Amino acid sequence: MASLALVVSIIVLITLFIGPLAYLLSRLNFPSFIIYILSTLSIIQGIWFCSIGIPIWYIGLIPIYFGYISIQRTRQKKNQG
Repeated sequence: MASLALVVSIIVLITLFIGPLAYLLSRLNFPSFIIYILSTLSIIQGIWFCSIGIPIWYIGLIPIYFGYISIQRTRQKKNQG
């Protein structure tokens, strides 16, 4: 049971931190293809987390939001420069 709890905690932490990681990389001017890949994974992970039936589904909205603003920031910088 301890290993199951460890796996669940790793999944939840990845779900929570992949979005802010994508946003941080977009702020640090990483290449756009890395940001697009991480943002897409973040949005997919957030949608997956929202689709499960437990009452904390709204935690999946965090990576969806950060993935969206990371893509928007990258596109805005690409259009400016």
